This record gives sequence, C-alpha cells and structure tokens, in this order.
Amino acid sequence: MFYLKKKNQTVSTVEKDEFTKYLHENTLPALEKYDPFEWWRVNKIQYPRLAKLAQKYLSIPATSVPSERLFSDAGNLITQDRNRLSPHLVNQMMFLKRNRKYIDIFD
Repeated sequence: MFYLKKKNQTVSTVEKDEFTKYLHENTLPALEKYDPFEWWRVNKIQYPRLAKLAQKYLSIPATSVPSERLFSDAGNLITQDRNRLSPHLVNQMMFLKRNRKYIDIFD
C-alpha cells in the first residue's frame, strides 16, 4: 500500500486502485448490529490487501485490561523484598504464571 510503502519502493496501480475504490465506497450506517468483520469477510475478494490489514488491526483488543493485569501481576511479583530480581528471571516467572494452565509440571 502506498501509505505504508518503504523508502524508494514503487507502488503498483493495483494497490492505488484498490485503495481509491475503497475510499469511494458508500459508508454504512452505524448500527448496533453492524459487524465490520462480516463486511470485510464479504468484501475481501474486492479488497484483498485492505482486508488483510483490517483483519490484523480489527483484532486488537479495545480495552487495556490484559495489560493492566500484567502490570498488576508484575507489581505483586516485584516487591520491596524482591527488588533485585533480574529482568530475565522476572520475564520467565511472568511467562510461567500466565501459561501455567498449559504447563503440567506436577502430575
């Protein structure tokens, strides 16, 4: 896409045409039942490159809850008494805590 192109990289007319066509698309009313994932599923043949971008960026969580949980867990792990833990060890401990349901170390 020309809006994400690297320096000295040419943009094909197919990419320009796809983006221009999308920009001239009629906007849909903002209804509660309107599902952008469904719109992109239906129109992915018409806009293949933009559909890939939409799939990537529409899947980003709209809340900060996962990152807040991670900071909370890190705050519980790194206390006054445990302030000299190496970043590598903290990383490993956080990974094990977050993935403990997938790791069966105790039979």
